[in-house]
Amino acid sequence: MTPIVITPPEIIQNEVSLWEALFLAGLDRLHVRKPYAKISELRSLLTCLPSRYHSRIVLHQYHELADEFQLGGIHFKSNVHNGINKTSSVTLSISRSCHTPLEVLNYYQDYDYIFLSPIFDSISKKGYPSAFYPNEIATFFQDNPKIKNCIALGGINKDNIQACYEYGFKGCALLGSIWDGENLNPKLISERFLNILPKPTSMHEKPSVSNFQFITNNFSDLNELEQIKTVCESGAKWIQIRLKNQTEESILKMGKDAAQICKLYNAKLIVNDHVHLVKEIGAHGVHLGKADMSSIEARKLLGSNYIIGGTANNMDDVRQLYKAGVNYIGLGPFRFTHTKKNLAPVLGLAGYRQIIQNCQYEGIDIPIVAIGGIDLEDVSSLMSTGIHGIALSSSVTQAENISNTTKKYLKQLINPLCKN
Repeated sequence: MTPIVITPPEIIQNEVSLWEALFLAGLDRLHVRKPYAKISELRSLLTCLPSRYHSRIVLHQYHELADEFQLGGIHFKSNVHNGINKTSSVTLSISRSCHTPLEVLNYYQDYDYIFLSPIFDSISKKGYPSAFYPNEIATFFQDNPKIKNCIALGGINKDNIQACYEYGFKGCALLGSIWDGENLNPKLISERFLNILPKPTSMHEKPSVSNFQFITNNFSDLNELEQIKTVCESGAKWIQIRLKNQTEESILKMGKDAAQICKLYNAKLIVNDHVHLVKEIGAHGVHLGKADMSSIEARKLLGSNYIIGGTANNMDDVRQLYKAGVNYIGLGPFRFTHTKKNLAPVLGLAGYRQIIQNCQYEGIDIPIVAIGGIDLEDVSSLMSTGIHGIALSSSVTQAENISNTTKKYLKQLINPLCKN
């Protein structure tokens, strides 16, 4: 969703024309917050705004005007709990401000969406610092994956907006980054809004590669789709579906079902080996083993807008894959694992540390993910070697509680020093 914009608290000159500029630039929702205004002044502003934009307006006070102008929603301050359940209004959205994770936990089910602030040091309120550590926010959403309607507010600009989504927020709300300064005009406001929007990443240049990758297997009590749904529900955002010794028809059907699950949870789906089925399945890319098609041939078939990963067992493999233009490398094994039949020599911590050091020396800048027999207690020491992340399969699916185990690994990656 595009960011929400909140108006400045004071009415400024030609403000309605600035609102229109934002809507023309693609703004979906404007929160009108005018704590010092009279109802007559607010009514005047709404009267001047073309009615085609009224459904995009959310009021912070004088809620009675929402029905009068057929607006989009109403908003409540953090110190007011009106008791209105979101289902009580068919046409209006109902939102609320929160300032602590506990408030979010208490109220997220009662509202269509909620603000949590201040995430970063405020731009509009000088001397109003962030109230949270990044790890604290990420851990909160990891522990409460059902919260999918929380909006980040406070100090958000073009440099940190992407981090908000990575923490787990559903969206962002902008204030100071839009309205800061004087001599505001429609062109300036529009440019500020467009400049702050998260820029789409060209997947072949620098795709976002998760530091937690789950690989399905066929020796779990759950089938591949059940595995995917369980780990996605637990917060995983990168799934590699590995289907061996199955017909193309079966792989295609299961792959499409897996893509639907991943789409529901905003997770990337990577297909193991079957390059020619990636596009039809609707996957984000492919992972190629050492005996599979070459990554160069795969790129020719898929084009630039798909992720290609490759398997490496040593530094020579890493060099070759890097030159071939893969987007990430799965390097292993860390230790012995039953997941693979033909296992290469284990690397251990010393092996990863040496390869990462070699990459730094040779200028090889690519996400390297450790794989092979990784346990929870290995995460901290593995990440200290400089690797990008970890890939897991049986250590998750063979756990007594797959969901809790997934969450524990994810929490360790957020903060390797946390206790599980």
